[in-house]
Amino acid sequence: MSSSPHQPTQASKRSRTKDVIQDNMAAEDQNRSKRRKFSQDEKGTAGLMISGASNEPPYDGNMPLNKQTAQSHMGIEQSPSTSTRWSLHHAFSGYISNIEPVFSPDENFIFLSLGGVVQVFSLSTSRPFRYLQMKDSSKILSLKLSPSRPEHLYVLTSSGTLVQWDWESSKQLAVWDKFQKTISFEICCVNFGRGMRVAAFSLREKKDGRRQISISPLDEVPSSNGFVVLETTKPISRLKVLQGGQVLIACDSQHVIIGTSSTGGGGLGDEPIYIWKELKLPVKITSLDVRENLISSESLPTRTSASADAPVTIDLALGESNGSILVYHDIVNTLQRSESMGGTEKKGLPLLRKLHWHREAVTSLCWSRDGNYVISGGKESVLVFWQLDSGRKQFLPHLSSPICSMAISPSGRLYAVKLADNSVVILSATELEQIATITGLQLPRWVHKMKDISSEGSQSPSHMIPALLHPQRPDSLLIAIPARQPVHEQSYSPGNLSVLQTFNIRTGSHVSRQALSRTNITVLNKGPEGAAIVSPDIQHLAMSRDGKWLATVDTWSPHRADVDALESFPLRNANGSQSYSEIFLKFWAWNDLTEVWELVTRIDAPHYRTVDGPVPLYCLSSRPDRHGFATLGADGVLRLWEPTARHHHSTKSRTQGNRPEQTWKCQTSIDLTASPGVEHGKSLTSASMSFSEDGSVLAICMQGVVHLIDTHRWEIRRTRSGLSLNDAFSVKFLERYVVLTSKKSTTIWDTVNDVLKSILTPGSASTSGSNESDAILSTVNSQTQSFAVVTRCSSQSDDDKSTKRRRKLSYHIEVYSLHSSVPLFQSALEYPPLCLLSDPTTGDYIIVDTAANVKRLSCHDENHQPSSASGNLSSNLKTGLENLFGSLGQGLSMPKHPSLEEEATMPQSRKLDGIFDRAPPFSLPPVSVLFKDVINSLVTAS
Repeated sequence: MSSSPHQPTQASKRSRTKDVIQDNMAAEDQNRSKRRKFSQDEKGTAGLMISGASNEPPYDGNMPLNKQTAQSHMGIEQSPSTSTRWSLHHAFSGYISNIEPVFSPDENFIFLSLGGVVQVFSLSTSRPFRYLQMKDSSKILSLKLSPSRPEHLYVLTSSGTLVQWDWESSKQLAVWDKFQKTISFEICCVNFGRGMRVAAFSLREKKDGRRQISISPLDEVPSSNGFVVLETTKPISRLKVLQGGQVLIACDSQHVIIGTSSTGGGGLGDEPIYIWKELKLPVKITSLDVRENLISSESLPTRTSASADAPVTIDLALGESNGSILVYHDIVNTLQRSESMGGTEKKGLPLLRKLHWHREAVTSLCWSRDGNYVISGGKESVLVFWQLDSGRKQFLPHLSSPICSMAISPSGRLYAVKLADNSVVILSATELEQIATITGLQLPRWVHKMKDISSEGSQSPSHMIPALLHPQRPDSLLIAIPARQPVHEQSYSPGNLSVLQTFNIRTGSHVSRQALSRTNITVLNKGPEGAAIVSPDIQHLAMSRDGKWLATVDTWSPHRADVDALESFPLRNANGSQSYSEIFLKFWAWNDLTEVWELVTRIDAPHYRTVDGPVPLYCLSSRPDRHGFATLGADGVLRLWEPTARHHHSTKSRTQGNRPEQTWKCQTSIDLTASPGVEHGKSLTSASMSFSEDGSVLAICMQGVVHLIDTHRWEIRRTRSGLSLNDAFSVKFLERYVVLTSKKSTTIWDTVNDVLKSILTPGSASTSGSNESDAILSTVNSQTQSFAVVTRCSSQSDDDKSTKRRRKLSYHIEVYSLHSSVPLFQSALEYPPLCLLSDPTTGDYIIVDTAANVKRLSCHDENHQPSSASGNLSSNLKTGLENLFGSLGQGLSMPKHPSLEEEATMPQSRKLDGIFDRAPPFSLPPVSVLFKDVINSLVTAS
């Protein structure tokens, strides 16, 4: 159907003031569109132009920034009237590493590793105090404080660089580039014959696979590579240094190697010599901790030759894979006595004590400062305190995730526990109460390996991670996360994104966490046959424009072994199989008092076939003009869901907002399988849809056909076929344009002039077969009148083909304008992206990747004026699409529900009706209660 550019001849009744306002806005939109069209005709390119990206990204003063900024090298002509440039920078960096946290000597700060950044967290203010950014952005392997100067922090990176920082002033003091392939290292004060000096004890891996332990003095100017004191073929991975470097303890999975210094005077000469003893244990070691005598440790800084011969007591605790803990007291002297009595140390030591409670491997283990307790943690999410004298156990259960590592403060009054869900909990040692919590983005860890998998085995590009930005608070990121995180990435199974996390992407701080489906966090997560119990998976998120309603879609399927016995029943579909999936559509209301999402309505199997049962949902979209959500499933039926009043016989069933309770029902259904252009009898495998900015048009792309649906009458008013978009995964409105993105191309459809323009994905036209490029994410931004596309490129050389190696994957992002086929900006991404979002207030694009990094792609335009978050909705809803289908005002009835704009401009007297008219005068609440309700209504309105 052709569109009519004329205005409606007969409009519905409305107030004079509102009529004038809307006419003025329509005139402004018409003039704006004319100026845009005239500018395009004159210059050939309208909208955004680009110059070189700035070298220094903008900094907000809160979060660390990576100095690596993306620049565009596309030779695009710049418009003289605009000055626009794009830059890609880090908002904050990703996961908290599983290395042990480090306390400051005064216990006011704690040091954490976040990728290539050291975060200095203040325990008194519960906020980040300072960030130390590594120049080469390499991963941090270990953090150690200087034993002589506590304001100095040593940071070891994966590139083999050891950096000395003055963390109080954020100054970098020294750098050593000689610690390549270092697995573990310690910092200790030792005597090299010229007094006490700071030295690094490092455990490294050689090219031939052998492991060696070396000692390197850390002078102001490094003079040598240190002394090698041990070289072995055993794959030792842990190193502990005690008694000022006189005792070294290393271990692998089954061997413990103990070395004692034989140098006289307790110091180390030019060639330090150690006597090594090896112990073989019948268990697999998963954790280790040592404790030295407090008297000897206190005398380390002032050690003399006379005090060096004092007796040394070293206690050893080992955690093993079956859940038991082995405790050896005074292990050095025990070894010496065993050797003097003619024993062979390779046969092992007599077991002094064995502790067993954990049902799986002990992942973390540490001694208390007084030596009376051993503290252990594992996959059970429980801290266990073992009192060695009495043999009793104390438990701290119900932690949010399995325990990865832990550390004790210098005085022993604080515990720092690193959990698998990317959080660190600071506990008081006396009351075991939470002092502070440091929480990052709790994304699933398994997707970090997407960089190594082939493109054929990856998941659908339109279902990466469900996420959105809050419409009223764009700094709040709402993203689906797993309910339970494993300690190791290899043990995670996908498909349990059942929790909603709210995260502030401006400050990098955690806001809230709420389960949206059933979870099994604190119970045994294995069935009777040993199969893992998987939580439901959230597949779609959508929120109303005012932020009051949230819609989610979650699915769950039983384990295959649990339904094999049911296959013999005659209830099957046409394909001979049967679906046992559970699909729920849930509507949540935001509670301002409790600040949580409350479940209002749950729809079981919102899309259903009589033969197949529940079918999956492909699309969930929110109406921008009023409260309502649209869904499209595999049955090819479009359903519109709107809230309705829930009537009760009792007047007591009222919500806290003094409004009648609401429920959600399906108000309209449209069967799109019978629409023109769709192949009948062909199953629907994918679809995408999106509302226009004013909510008057709904665009649906399915089977290469695009439908434009009038949301007033809910009729298909226009159909466009032959677009070759069978694999389209994104359809977005940008004013009157529809941006359709498929794997190989992006098509821009001018719905008013009915003009198409296609942009090929970079690399998609390659005929070599070695390089392939697919688009996986796409979104638009109305502020900058642009759209961004993320592509995944897989390459394979001839040598890789002969050796049958997997393809190498790389990811890129490109930004385009509506009127140019050349990208305004393009840059490579270091990690695979999980979601691509658009910030409507700043015009930025937000990228969240598998390393939990949040990046901003910002547009710097001198003439660009971003609107505020609480701007007038009417200015955003007028996009010129009201005339797309001609005279819509004739013969149309008013909508059943008031729009968001009308609700915002509703007179205050109507809002107070629910307070004074909820009951007869003789049964109204007390005056104090009415007064509070009126005040709350006024505050909400303001």
